[in-house]
Amino acid sequence: MSDDFDGRVTTVAQVDETVERLRASFMAGKTRPLAWRRQQLEGLKAMMNENKDRIVRSVMEDLGKQLPIEVLASEYNLPLTELEETLHSLSRWASPEDVYTPIAAQPATSHIYQQPKGVVLIISPWNYPCNLALVPLIGALAAGNAVFLKVSAYAANTASTLVELLPRYLDTSCVAVEGVGGRQVIKQLLANRWDHIFFTGSVSVGRLVGEAAGRNLTPCTLELGGKNPCIVDATVDVRLAARRIAWGKFFNTGQTCIGVDYLLCDERIEAELIAALKEAVVQFYGEEPHQSASYGRIISEAHARRLQALMAHGEVVHGGEAVPAEKYVAPTILRAVDLASELMTDEIFGPLLPIITFKELDEALRFVNERPVCLALYFFSAESRAQERVLAGTRSGSAVINDVLMQFTNSALPFGGCGESGMGAYHGKRTFDTFTHKRAVMKSTARNWLDLPLRYPPYSDKKTWIVDKVT
Repeated sequence: MSDDFDGRVTTVAQVDETVERLRASFMAGKTRPLAWRRQQLEGLKAMMNENKDRIVRSVMEDLGKQLPIEVLASEYNLPLTELEETLHSLSRWASPEDVYTPIAAQPATSHIYQQPKGVVLIISPWNYPCNLALVPLIGALAAGNAVFLKVSAYAANTASTLVELLPRYLDTSCVAVEGVGGRQVIKQLLANRWDHIFFTGSVSVGRLVGEAAGRNLTPCTLELGGKNPCIVDATVDVRLAARRIAWGKFFNTGQTCIGVDYLLCDERIEAELIAALKEAVVQFYGEEPHQSASYGRIISEAHARRLQALMAHGEVVHGGEAVPAEKYVAPTILRAVDLASELMTDEIFGPLLPIITFKELDEALRFVNERPVCLALYFFSAESRAQERVLAGTRSGSAVINDVLMQFTNSALPFGGCGESGMGAYHGKRTFDTFTHKRAVMKSTARNWLDLPLRYPPYSDKKTWIVDKVT
C-alpha cells in the first residue's frame, strides 16, 4: 500500500495491509500523547459541526424518514454530547490513579495507569448508523488506540458520508474506515489479530465475532439484542403506559436493539390497553401511517418481507399493512400469538407488537426467565413493591420502570447486555474504559538502606512471627 493511503479501505485485498499500517503507527507511539487524542476528538467535533445537515440527511435517506427529529435526537445530539463530555474529561480519565499500598509492600507506591489497548476493530450496524459508529470511535480514540471502523453497507448513504468525511478530519495513519463491503470484508477483518473488537449487531453474527476473537484470545465487546419484554400490570395509568410503549416500539420503525419486542399484559386490562395503544398509534401517525411524515421505513425490502410473514403468527388487531417494495410495514398490534412461532422465538426488529396476557405477575416473570437474558426489560406499575419484585426476580442488560428507551440517553448508565444479549458495556467514561487496559504499576525504592531484610532467606522464627502479623 502506498504512503499516500487516505484512510479509506475499498477492497478486501486492502484489509491486511491496512491493519499492518495501523499497528505500525501504534507501535511508533503516534496515538499515545494526549495532544494527539484531543486533536482527533476536536476533528470529530469539527466534522459533526461542519456537516450536520449532510449527516442528518444521510440517515434520513437510509431509514426513510421525512422529518429529522428522531435522527437529531438519537444520531446527532447524543454522539455530540458524548464527544463533548469526553473532551472535557479526557485529562482526568487518562491520568494515573493512585491506590493503597499494603504495609508488606512498603516502601512503595501503587498506581493504575490508563494504557491504550492497541489496534482495535469497531463494527457498527445499520439501524443507528451514525451513533453506533461514532460513540465507540470517540472512546477508542480518547483511549489512544489505532482504529479500524467498519460501518454497515446496508445504510449506504450514511456509510458513504462517514467514509468520505472521517479521513478529512482524522489522522489516516492511525484511523481507517470501510463502508462498502459485506461478509467477505468482515470475514477478512476477523481473520486478523486485534487488541479489542467492538461489535454491535445481531446475536447470530455476534457469535461468529466471539468465536473469531476467541481464536486469538482477543477481548471483545458484543452489543447484541434479543427479545425485550415489557410487562404491564393492572395498577397503571393505561393511557400513559400505552402512549410511552407505542412511542418506544415504533420509534425508528421498531428497528431498535433496546426496543420493546413484546408485551406481557395483565389479562384484566388487555382490551383497555389494546384500545389505548390503537389510540396512541392513530394520534402519532394518523389513520394512514403510510402517509405520515413522522413514520419511517424498514431498511430493506427483504426485512420488510420477513416482517410481513411474521404477521401470520397472531391475530392482527391494528395495522397489518405492508408494502415491501416501498419498504413499508405499518405499526401493527397482534394478540393471541403463536408462542412457538418465529414471531416469539426470534428478535422482531420491526414495528410488530405481540401482546401476551398473564393472570399473576409470577407467571409473567416465569415467562421472561424461561427465555435468554434480554438486553432491556420494561415494567409499568404504580406499585413500588411490584417494581422491586420484578427487578429482583429477572435479569437483563438494563431495566426501566414506567418508561422505555430512555436509559440510552443517560451516559452515566452502563449500556450493554448480559448473557446472550451481549457482553461488556459502554457510554460516557465506560467507553473510554472499554478501550483502555488498566495497568497495575508499583514503584518501589532504589535506596539500599530501605530494602528490608525481612523477606529474604534464610528464614527464622522471628521473621515468621513478623510476617504472620503484618501480612
